[in-house]
Amino acid sequence: MSDSRVKALKLLGLEKDAPSSEIDDAYYSKRTELQLKQQGAPTPALADKFADLIAKLDTAYQQLFVESAPKRQQAAGSLSQTKLADLPGVDPVDKNRLSFEPGHLLAGRYTIAELIGQGGMGAVYRAHDKNRDEDIAIKVLLPSLTNNERALARFMDEARISSKLSHANIVNVYDVQNDGELYFLTMELLEGQGLRQVMENQKLVGRPMDIEDVKGYLNQICMGLSAAHEYTIHRDIKPENIWLGDDGKLKLMDFGIAQLQSTSRRTQTGAAMGTAYYMAPEQLKGLKDIDGRADQYAVGVLTYELLTGEVPAGAIEPVNELRKDIPKGMAAAIMQSLSPRPEKRFDSIGSFAEAVEKDKGTNRYKATNTTNPVLSNGPNKWVLASLVLLLFIGLGAIAGTGVWQDWLPASKEEIAREKAAVAKLQGEIKVIKQRLDTARRNLDSDVRDAQRNKSNQLTALKHWQDLTETAVFNGNQIPELEGELAVGETLLREGSYSEAQVTLSSVRDGYQRLYIKFSAAEKLYPAQQVSASAAAQWAERKHDYKLEDPLEVGKALAAESLAKQQQYAGDFESALDNWQRAELQWQAAHSAVSTEVAAIDQQWAKAAAERKAAVARQAAAERKAVRDRKQAALLKKLNIAMVSIPSGSFRMGDLNGDGDADEKPVHKVSVSAFSMSKHEITFAQWDACVSAGGCSYRPDDEGQGRGDYPVVYVSWNDINQEFIPWLNKATGKRFRLPSEAEWEYAARAGTTTSFSTGNCISTSQANYDGRKDYNSCGAKTGVDRNETLSVGSFNANRFGLYDTHGNVSEWTQDCRNKSYVGAPSNGGAWTDGDCNVRVLRGGSFLFGPATLRVSERHSSHVTTRHSINGFRLAHD
Repeated sequence: MSDSRVKALKLLGLEKDAPSSEIDDAYYSKRTELQLKQQGAPTPALADKFADLIAKLDTAYQQLFVESAPKRQQAAGSLSQTKLADLPGVDPVDKNRLSFEPGHLLAGRYTIAELIGQGGMGAVYRAHDKNRDEDIAIKVLLPSLTNNERALARFMDEARISSKLSHANIVNVYDVQNDGELYFLTMELLEGQGLRQVMENQKLVGRPMDIEDVKGYLNQICMGLSAAHEYTIHRDIKPENIWLGDDGKLKLMDFGIAQLQSTSRRTQTGAAMGTAYYMAPEQLKGLKDIDGRADQYAVGVLTYELLTGEVPAGAIEPVNELRKDIPKGMAAAIMQSLSPRPEKRFDSIGSFAEAVEKDKGTNRYKATNTTNPVLSNGPNKWVLASLVLLLFIGLGAIAGTGVWQDWLPASKEEIAREKAAVAKLQGEIKVIKQRLDTARRNLDSDVRDAQRNKSNQLTALKHWQDLTETAVFNGNQIPELEGELAVGETLLREGSYSEAQVTLSSVRDGYQRLYIKFSAAEKLYPAQQVSASAAAQWAERKHDYKLEDPLEVGKALAAESLAKQQQYAGDFESALDNWQRAELQWQAAHSAVSTEVAAIDQQWAKAAAERKAAVARQAAAERKAVRDRKQAALLKKLNIAMVSIPSGSFRMGDLNGDGDADEKPVHKVSVSAFSMSKHEITFAQWDACVSAGGCSYRPDDEGQGRGDYPVVYVSWNDINQEFIPWLNKATGKRFRLPSEAEWEYAARAGTTTSFSTGNCISTSQANYDGRKDYNSCGAKTGVDRNETLSVGSFNANRFGLYDTHGNVSEWTQDCRNKSYVGAPSNGGAWTDGDCNVRVLRGGSFLFGPATLRVSERHSSHVTTRHSINGFRLAHD
């Protein structure tokens, strides 16, 4: 056995040795169940999931069917062979394009209501035609059938002809239209069932179809085809294309679609196999000159199948050898219609119908609707009885009382309608029973899975199982229904069709009620839990808000109490309604106090906001205190002492005439109060930045000393891009480099001399090269320190600043300019000029005393790192 067959059988829930009959039953049972679930799916996604499962089921069944075809052909029960003709085997490429949701508007005119069915040719939908203002049927053809230009043209011709056919036994086709690439037929909406279903239902009864019934069907089919053959050939006569209405009237459907299928060379297995059983040899050979005798052959196959339950194939056994009660003339006519050569068949479908009926000397084919078919066959015992009655009591008396119709036997049409109704009921009962049985087995399986997997759904599933086992399956209802079913089938065998119809209707309704009860039981536990949750929510709100119960609470409690009683009594539908009503009443209780609750919520929200604001203020204050402490601790650790510099005005530049042009012109500058670091920034302070990760560059002291020695080898960029940003972030302050004006103002400390010490300076007052002189008052000392000294080695100026002369040159914020022309007068940094070069002030240890003058200016590139360059800080 192949793996694919094993998988297909597993999908149907069958063992490997399952016979064809079990495969058929399992397939139709599961497919019906899935279709019902698909129709009732709460979401499109779930509906798509069921559609996929149906497609997989169809594929599995098709495979099993093909493999078992030889055995099925030998078996007596070959009715199922032709089911493949309209299996829902829609190709994946067509599937999405044929899936319309209810409410979809097709061609701007037709509103889709529901899917009626789908098959090898397309899908049929119930729709509302807004122009006609009535419900119609729409058959949407597979795109793969109409994407061939030749096939499409042929179909359009056939469809236009079909729309012109007007006959009681031909379905009324209104029009053929398209919506984009989709082509569809609009036709009358039929009520009843397909002839295939009638045949299946007859099989369930366990006895062959009545010969007179077959003649009645054949008569209507031939009348419809005779009218159609004046314009076109059907080409696809089979049970799936014949509809039996509730009134007993047969209608032919789908003219010309078989020709469309052959033109487009469609190879779908199901459609090809099923149709092939009915196709005349000349059709199978692909001959061009096909006429009405091909339809005659198909009708012959159909008649053979109706009478014997088998489809004629291969060396055809005479029909009257399979069924001895078939009249010889009828049997001969059927076998002649099945001749493999068209010229040996009857010259027309009407001649075939006449030959079938000639045993009784009646041409049913030519009979009109005004002739009673029963009486047209000649006198029988019911007619004779009626005549005797007339003679006995008088024609006038009977005519006056209306008893006449009661004594007459039912007409063939009435009997046909009754049989069709009974067969339909039998099919419905079988479907509902299978649905109920499948649902029970699925529930049992779900419970076992939930127990094995310790699923949180186990409680709900077990609740559902316990309820239905007690109230549905273990009570008296099913045995009673089975007894009624047996009575109905007995009445059917006795020919009491009306009584059988009443009994079977009762059985169908009873099983339907059981299925509804079973389905309702599934929802009881969730509904009960939802109601209990709603009740708990109310209790919590009542406690929290100190509320009184509104009237709705009493209604909810009453509904819950009634639901429990009904559930105990097995009235699950009513119990479900009351659980849901209770949940709605609990919700209504919430709504009843909504105004009161909203007012309380508003008060609480206001109080909560005030508390939140107070907490936020307290938290902000605490964060500020922590930040201040951290900043103070860091500043203390860094030992960056700041001196407050008062506001004031001064004359900036070369006041004594001993400077260069870049110190001119002398100009007045007003400076706002600010703070300046008492000392130049040291190596210790820079190293702290490096240790904290704020500074990536660690300058070399070249052995001069780190610690409290002024940091050197730092560029203007190093200071402004790393040290100052780190310091500001760590302390929360806004340190910066001083402007040139601020630096000179703070270094002069109110003096107007060349140095803050006067017009002279000595090595005892600053760190510079003492081997060089400045003027007559600055004699050479011969001191050559040639290195930096620790900060604060000399006295401070009047503002308390140390080392404003010598030691290291100090970076300022200003850009380099050749003179003071256009310089700011507000003490701010000069940001115009060559800003790649910045000004330094204060001289250094390396140069003579002239470079230490308070107005002396020199500059360097922002990237320069030099042994004489350092800095001090300022902030507002």
